[in-house]
Amino acid sequence: MFRNRLSAGLLAGAVILAGASLAVGTHPSAAQDKFAWPKYFNVITPSVGTANHSLAVAWTAEFSNMTGSRARVLPAPNGYARTEWLNSGEGRLSLYQPSDYFDQLDAVEGYASRIAGPSDTRMINMNLVTAWGYMVRGDSSIKTIEDIKKGTRVAFYKGSSFILAGMDAMLAYRGLTRDDVELVEIGSYGANTNVVVEGRADVTFTSPISGPSYQAEAAPNGIRWLELPEREKNPAAYDKYRAIQPGYIPQKTAAGVKSAIGLRMDHAYQANHVLAKDDPEFVYQLAKWMDVNHDKFKKKFNHAHMMSIDNLIAYLDAGALTPLHEGTIRYLKEKKLWKPAYQGRQDKLVELATKRVALYKEALETATDKGFSTVPGNKQWLALWEEVRKKNGHEKPFGLEVLALD
Repeated sequence: MFRNRLSAGLLAGAVILAGASLAVGTHPSAAQDKFAWPKYFNVITPSVGTANHSLAVAWTAEFSNMTGSRARVLPAPNGYARTEWLNSGEGRLSLYQPSDYFDQLDAVEGYASRIAGPSDTRMINMNLVTAWGYMVRGDSSIKTIEDIKKGTRVAFYKGSSFILAGMDAMLAYRGLTRDDVELVEIGSYGANTNVVVEGRADVTFTSPISGPSYQAEAAPNGIRWLELPEREKNPAAYDKYRAIQPGYIPQKTAAGVKSAIGLRMDHAYQANHVLAKDDPEFVYQLAKWMDVNHDKFKKKFNHAHMMSIDNLIAYLDAGALTPLHEGTIRYLKEKKLWKPAYQGRQDKLVELATKRVALYKEALETATDKGFSTVPGNKQWLALWEEVRKKNGHEKPFGLEVLALD
């Protein structure tokens, strides 16, 4: 299974501007001195203060200085906007983790729109291997997930489908639903943490490597994390949890705030994606630049060392959850790192993704014919999308279809 193999892989690894005019870089590396980089392109990230935003600032600054091409960091207000901006050409690279990718291909929540809905995107590189878990204030009476009960005040951030899923998974583990707890609605990723520090919520789902977590740990009351139980402790509860959280691997946390180190949490492989149709030469050259020049920026952000080929290979060895772009595959072949097993997995992932994208297109066309509004939350539209999937044998969540490939 992916989750078992990935633990070993992580330990071994330690994480459109398509028509834009081109300009030869002014300071190219010797190995790439003949490539004409775009004059500029945007790199879409989560909001300022997140680890992936800081990482993007680190590598794009070095890239722009070396190549003469201007790579601009474009922080998005939420996960849906990251996909929308990639699909519409506002940016060329966008940050995804497998849970984002799964939710997009299922058209969950804000992804159920014409622009942010299922599209064929592919990985270009590995960014971070990021822990995600449940944080409480240091003086909280909540010590374990088993202490979550009816009436618990839960941070509720609608701007991210995977953060919502994280909370739903925790509640499912406890046999609860949103109706059983007090939802404390907030409007930003930073507030998702601050609401606990301020004492307005009891628990939140967040990452120990994010800027807000460092700030929270430095607050007078500090913070604690609720360790993810082993499946053996309560298999039925754990399976309910994992059905909602399929894009993660549990392991001991090795990066982030001190309060999280050594605790068992879910981890996500976070990567930059581009559209499948993006120029293979550009993707190849950028993947190569990131690898060849990793030493030049890996010390400019605490966690930039995770942005390595080693972590990408660990991900592939474990069984990739998202397909790679052909430009990145070309670079891995050049380095003699691409294996037949990777190609077999890649072919299956592409087949699943392109089928899901085609079904969404069919649903959109049918909705247009019927005069349905295709906006997130429209019940007629969502029922139609479910009907199209069921009719074609794809009623299961996309993440579960991917896990079934093992």
